[in-house]
Amino acid sequence: MLERLLLLCEKYPLDFVAHISSSLPVLVGLLHYKYINNKSKYIVLFFLFAFLKESLALWLSILRSNNLFLQNIESIAETGILLLIALACFKEVKWRRLWILMAVICLIISILNYSNDQISSASLSVFRLFAILFCLSYFSKILIDVSVKNILQHTMFWFSAGLLIYSTGTFFIVLFSEYWYKDINKVPAEVFDKYWNASQVLFIIFCCLSAYGLWTSKFDKDNLL
Repeated sequence: MLERLLLLCEKYPLDFVAHISSSLPVLVGLLHYKYINNKSKYIVLFFLFAFLKESLALWLSILRSNNLFLQNIESIAETGILLLIALACFKEVKWRRLWILMAVICLIISILNYSNDQISSASLSVFRLFAILFCLSYFSKILIDVSVKNILQHTMFWFSAGLLIYSTGTFFIVLFSEYWYKDINKVPAEVFDKYWNASQVLFIIFCCLSAYGLWTSKFDKDNLL
């Protein structure tokens, strides 16, 4: 089993780095736990789930079992966690109702397209659309409210920036994910690897930006007007 693990790490080093990167925001969040607010706690929960999901996926890979269904579960769970973050950021009733409505639509689409043995491109895509809308809405909110003194010391700015980079950068990759995974005769392994590695690099950037954002959480209380 250990030999299998080392073989996978050697064959897919970027996947291993991405797995470890998902733990960075969790570790930083725990170190700064006394400073973080509810929004930051939900961010920690977001990455804790991502790390646990990657750990389970690695375990199933070692056992040579199918782990594709985990990506479908991940989209459903992360949509729910992102909804909690949105509700913590937007206090107005009309906005809260809108986010709940959009999240419910995304969850229904994800559940209806769920599969145990293959990737659901619909599930992965609607989560990214939801994430893009959240990020753009939050950026618009902080610009209109002018409630942040130094945006570079604002936790949610870094999380939203990282999420926007990851979501927009991987949207068209996941949109055709069923094609990448299904027809191995049409898609050479080296082409698949390029797209997969691009997704992993964007996820690592997302993790690092979010970890830095959580590190700045100690400034959040004094950074708001």
